[in-house]
Amino acid sequence: MTFAPPKKASKVQTGKRHGKWLELKTRKVLNSVSLQYDAEGNAIGLSHFASPITGEYKGRKVYSVGKAAKKVTKIRA
Repeated sequence: MTFAPPKKASKVQTGKRHGKWLELKTRKVLNSVSLQYDAEGNAIGLSHFASPITGEYKGRKVYSVGKAAKKVTKIRA
């Protein structure tokens, strides 16, 4: 019983394997990003953060938004 592979894998095969893994991981990350939208349909931030316009997170008021609040820059998605 040996712990080494029977033949050495070439550098090309190793690169292909790594490239496939990287492509799959990138696709999963891109598909998992969900954005938060305002009434006009513009993306304003990621959905797992409190809304900068209403100050709510999961339907619950987290902080109050006043007139002195920072202006939200719109993210076009």
